[in-house]
Amino acid sequence: MGKVVARINVRDVRIAFLTEDSTAGATYELPIIVPGTMQVQLAPRVATAALHGDGRMRHQTNRVDGYDVTFDHNFIPSKLIARMMGHTIDSNGIRRGNASNQPAEFAMGWVVDLTGEEVELTWLPKCVAAPSNKNIQQTTDSIEYSTDSLTVTSMPLEYNGDYEYVADTSDEDSGFTKDDISAFLENVPVDAVQNNALPSDATPAAQMQKIAATTAKGAKSDTDKDQ
Repeated sequence: MGKVVARINVRDVRIAFLTEDSTAGATYELPIIVPGTMQVQLAPRVATAALHGDGRMRHQTNRVDGYDVTFDHNFIPSKLIARMMGHTIDSNGIRRGNASNQPAEFAMGWVVDLTGEEVELTWLPKCVAAPSNKNIQQTTDSIEYSTDSLTVTSMPLEYNGDYEYVADTSDEDSGFTKDDISAFLENVPVDAVQNNALPSDATPAAQMQKIAATTAKGAKSDTDKDQ
């Protein structure tokens, strides 16, 4: 009988802004850690089709192409919100949101602590955020903490179609160990190949290059620079 594993904590949410996503590759800035994670909720976005014949269902297809994600945080810095939403910060330090602003694309990752001192690591490689929800309360007879809630939509990369990367140190058969944690968290693993088993011409990058001539280049998100 296998060991019992349970999730007991979520922490170290990080964001890596996407600088390019095309058939040639996906590149990112260095990840930014956003401390104070309270909760992460993921709802898969599923396209469903059913084939009927002879008065009954004969086949069912379910295709996941990303998640609708809610992150509850102690506090999301205004500067980070500005970068994600395409807002500007003027010379007086005032964040200015405008109807013409375009949100930035980014990868979002986090760490889940498991029982037995193991961890589960996740990256969603392409996301966009909606304006954050804020729960603001007054202080009465006791101190009331106010928190932020961020709604994020994840989607597949144009580069290779990936929408999720997950690693788990509790799975002894996966080949992923605690020695691999730092590398996984420091860079979004868009080109990682399990056990290096695939030849160079069979990697997602190589396959996408072969059809680059007939595939439209993925749109690149323009973001305002912090002032």
